[in-house]
Amino acid sequence: MAEPLGTTGAATAAVTGVTVVGLLSGVDSGVLIGAFAGAVIFVLSAAEFSIWKKLALFVASLLVGILTAPFAAAIITWATPGDIEARDPVGALVASAIAVRLLMSASQNPTGFFDRFRRGGSDAK
Repeated sequence: MAEPLGTTGAATAAVTGVTVVGLLSGVDSGVLIGAFAGAVIFVLSAAEFSIWKKLALFVASLLVGILTAPFAAAIITWATPGDIEARDPVGALVASAIAVRLLMSASQNPTGFFDRFRRGGSDAK
C-alpha cells in the first residue's frame, strides 16, 4: 500500500522545488536550502503575525539569507574556536533565521537597540 502524501512528502516536495530553483537561478543549492530552512524557522517562530505578513517576512528572510550567506559564515567561523570553518549554507541558515528579527527590533526602537549593546546586553539601566 502506498504511503499517503503527508508531512514527509510535503517536505520532500519543498526541498526539491527549492533545489530546482537554485539550479535554474545560478544560486548555490546549499545556500538556497539553508536560507529556505532559516526562513521556515523564522516564520514558525513568528506566531504574532498574520498569514500575509508571515509570507512577506518569509520572502524577506529568504532573500536576506541568500545575500548575506558569505558574511554570516565568516562571522560564525571567526566566533568559533579552533579550526572550525562554517560554510555558506550554514551562514544562509543563520542569517535568514535571525536577520529579519534583528532588523525589526532595530526599527521599532533604534536608540534602545544600540544602547542595549553598549550596556553589554542587559536590560538594566
